[in-house]
Amino acid sequence: MMKSSIKSLFNIFCFSFLRSLILPAILTIACTSSEQNHSQITYPVSQMDFVITVDGDGELEAVKSHMLVVPRVRAQPKISYLIPEGTAVLKGDIVVQLEAETIESDYRNALDEVEIAKADAHKKEAELTLKRLLQESQLKIAQASLKTSRLHLDKLKFEAPTTREIKKLEIKKIELEAKVSRDKIKALEKIKIEELAHMQLKIKQAESKLQRSKSQLDLLDLKAPVDGLVVYERSWITGNKVQEGDAIYPNMPVVKIPDMSSLQVNLKISENDAQKVKVGQNATVFVPVLGDLILTGKVSRVGRMAKPIKRGSKVKKVDVIVTIDSTFQKLVPGLSATCRIQIEKIPGAIFLPKECLFEKDSVKIVYVFKKGSFHPCPVAVSQQDEDFVIIKGDLSIGDLCALRQPNNSQVKWPDELKPYTSVTDSSSTLMDNLN
Repeated sequence: MMKSSIKSLFNIFCFSFLRSLILPAILTIACTSSEQNHSQITYPVSQMDFVITVDGDGELEAVKSHMLVVPRVRAQPKISYLIPEGTAVLKGDIVVQLEAETIESDYRNALDEVEIAKADAHKKEAELTLKRLLQESQLKIAQASLKTSRLHLDKLKFEAPTTREIKKLEIKKIELEAKVSRDKIKALEKIKIEELAHMQLKIKQAESKLQRSKSQLDLLDLKAPVDGLVVYERSWITGNKVQEGDAIYPNMPVVKIPDMSSLQVNLKISENDAQKVKVGQNATVFVPVLGDLILTGKVSRVGRMAKPIKRGSKVKKVDVIVTIDSTFQKLVPGLSATCRIQIEKIPGAIFLPKECLFEKDSVKIVYVFKKGSFHPCPVAVSQQDEDFVIIKGDLSIGDLCALRQPNNSQVKWPDELKPYTSVTDSSSTLMDNLN
């Protein structure tokens, strides 16, 4: 698999390299004999493995990333703090802080409500405790008075019966007062239990509200779920990378921490080129900032429709994802990259620059320079890319073809110009010509 990828990469590289050198290097000034002084820029017919490619520019990104998104809270927050992009963070580090005045105000109010509820409970408990102490004091006074009255009653056994009856009535009164005090103490104890339970319920309700507010407040701190590097996402509103002060919406990605074990290139390709791209096609990846580094990859996804390149733009392109076959230490998300996708490879193809192709009376021709003049040669086009066409015709390797329309005085026209109709493969024709 690796050998195949390297071989494919080498072929594409060689083809691209040769194409870049051949055109300027072998442009030939074909001069006629001294009988006819004129010059014409020509290009020799060439044969080699022809690779049709589509180029696209994009940005490196991780295949998988841990995304930090805006939580669902009771208010629309905005970004108050962003850790610098590219910072290495550890799991649990705060990466983004959001602020929402409503949530912060709710938390402060809930905190006050808890303190007030606790203070009310302490106050109520103190009041009930004081009332009980007063009743207990009255009970003790009554008990002491009762004890004294009974002692006095014992001393009145020789007094008149009336006096003793009066004393007994006083004792009953004191006993009644003591009983009332005991009943009040019991009642106060019951009231205290009920009041304190009610106050505790208020405290729990306030604490529950505080916990809900705290949970909302905690959601405003976005923490790193794993160790890694921080990469900013683009705002849904501005289309630019997020920054401090931006207003944001629930579920909107803010930053991501990429998994560096697998990287890809997110390309933007024109609709016409995207129609040629298929999942599984080989690609070469060039990262300009890393100099001559060349990586291999494969097309892993092709978008179904074109999208605006940015918010409000009328220019639309298709998203194409190229997954890189291997990793390299200096590759990091966010770097610009160029991908050359191999659409088709045609072995032993006969090709010329598009500038060599002309049309005469609906017949596609090339002008071949022979013996001091140009001879129209009908051809058929089987494939083409932005610069070259693959042709079939009665041509030989090395034939010099005009890169611009020759003057009629330079052209030797045949009696009749017919379209090329041979079904013989152009590469076979060349081999026959060579033999």
